[in-house]
Amino acid sequence: MCGIAGVARRDGSPIADPQALAGVLGKALAHRGPDGSGTWTSPAADVLLVHRRLAIIDLSAGAAQPMMLDGRHLIVFNGEVYNYRELRRELESRGERLRSASDTEVLLRLLVLDGPAALERVRGMFALAWWNAEARALLLARDRYGIKPLFVAAAPGSIAFGSELRALRSAKFIDREPDPAALLAFLAWGSVPPPLAWNRGAEMLEPGSWFEWRQDGGERRGCFADARAVYRTNRETVTSDELCRRAGASVRDSVAAHLVADVPVGVFLSGGIDSGAIVSAAMSSGASNLQTFTVAFDDASSEGDRARATAEQFGTTHHELRVDATHLVSDLETVLAHLDQPTIDAVNTFYVARAVAATGLKSVLSGTGGDELFGGYPSFRRLPRGQRAKRIAGPLWPAVAVVGRRTLAPRLQTRWRHFAAANGSLIEAYRVQRGFLLPEDLDAIAGPALLDASARHDAADVLDRVEHTRLDAIGTETATAAVARMESRLYLQSQLLRDIDVMAMAHGLEVRVPYVDHELTAAIWPALGQHSAWLRGKRLLHATLDRRLPPAIVAQQKQGFTLPFASWMRGALAPVVQDGLGRLSAAGWIAADAPQRVWHEWTNGATHWSRAWGLGLLGHFLHA
Repeated sequence: MCGIAGVARRDGSPIADPQALAGVLGKALAHRGPDGSGTWTSPAADVLLVHRRLAIIDLSAGAAQPMMLDGRHLIVFNGEVYNYRELRRELESRGERLRSASDTEVLLRLLVLDGPAALERVRGMFALAWWNAEARALLLARDRYGIKPLFVAAAPGSIAFGSELRALRSAKFIDREPDPAALLAFLAWGSVPPPLAWNRGAEMLEPGSWFEWRQDGGERRGCFADARAVYRTNRETVTSDELCRRAGASVRDSVAAHLVADVPVGVFLSGGIDSGAIVSAAMSSGASNLQTFTVAFDDASSEGDRARATAEQFGTTHHELRVDATHLVSDLETVLAHLDQPTIDAVNTFYVARAVAATGLKSVLSGTGGDELFGGYPSFRRLPRGQRAKRIAGPLWPAVAVVGRRTLAPRLQTRWRHFAAANGSLIEAYRVQRGFLLPEDLDAIAGPALLDASARHDAADVLDRVEHTRLDAIGTETATAAVARMESRLYLQSQLLRDIDVMAMAHGLEVRVPYVDHELTAAIWPALGQHSAWLRGKRLLHATLDRRLPPAIVAQQKQGFTLPFASWMRGALAPVVQDGLGRLSAAGWIAADAPQRVWHEWTNGATHWSRAWGLGLLGHFLHA
């Protein structure tokens, strides 16, 4: 787990002062790798690779990066290869003699032997840059779920890359001006999905893809793994008993794989099923002296008591950090500095990661991805039910829609209208469930900066293409598999995983996500779509554990781990949010009266708290 960056130039043009540039890039990423740093410059000074190290596997100097092989191949790599021992044995059977115990060397030798095709066999999370001096080519690649970030800035005569946009901004490869499509994406979804990036001139490499840049002017792109494929309906019939057997064994296997490290590994523990199941599976895998961590607060929604109950049942060493609104007010500037891109989430992870880092741990497991994998979100029920109701109503749907709207709370009226008019589109139904601002919402508050018709039209076209790339299916699916795919492709990949990475790395902490694992996913989908009863209450997860969770954890309603923003925004956080709304209006992004309207609508129950919070945060982010 590290931070990587670099630049390569064409036409024999050397980098001006590569040592100074390496210093700028390394400083911008220092928080991602406090254990060491390394740089490499080509003899012609036309290629520079920069690495900041967080040592997790093979702590020796032999695993330092940039790592060179045969004087011709170099790699900088951020992440973990969980099956590196198996891959190492494969390499040795092919005659390779490895000089270190690191997963980095395994990855580099695989790439040298097999090229980008080798990436399909990697089980893990990664972003990498491989410089092939013989071919004069730079290969950039990112894991199939996008757990680790990689931003790219390509210009006619050069290419630059980095783990965070802040590195590219610091080195002036890109400026601070927001990309219009990325801005619209945030307003639509509350996050920025790849390949969009917040700043003009940058892109986020797509998950599961690679990009080869050559000094002779050639470029190639490819996909080594399409995460959508696993949800396609196939002809295999899987019994309920077999599905349960697969699920239990595969969860234990994934957790065991994610525990591989040369340093202690802890667990983020909320009061829910997902993180509790990770603790259970870790114990079944032989983990000992396990440390668990949670964030608690003075609110009825706090899961501190339930997290303590799980920790007591499994005998972990439990740590609890208590947070209130005053912490967020004082820490907001630091949070904004690390966000890199705006998001309506992320603050939760900032605090629990800080608590873990304070103990000296470098790596921790998280239950993120469990809802997408085991059907924990309301969308797994609501979307199939809504689509089915439309089909059954047929030509009577407009009348049914009018009656249905009358039964809903005011804050759901706009979303119901959008769903009613969506003509059966699953993407639009998903937008109603997961979107931040619907088109009608945005039109109601848009300021002059968003009302430039031509610019907004072009940006909307770009966003539309990105949405279809993220959300379109590539084959026949069951209704629940379609929901799992969309939640994974957009909410999980674009928001949750990115937020976890950037907020945890703000404290030099590696977060591993055992539920975001292609072998585990393949063991469960698409078969789970044939046995939808196992989706209720995530039974397929908790009922197949060797060591069961406390009954109160299993019986509770799905809550999700979030700080009590609604309460805090009625107190100490109110001036912060209102100030952010004012900044957004002063810059012309929202109308002059929009801050007052947005705040009034929330306080009167006409909208969810996340609208005022997300827009207020955007106002602060644009001025950070």
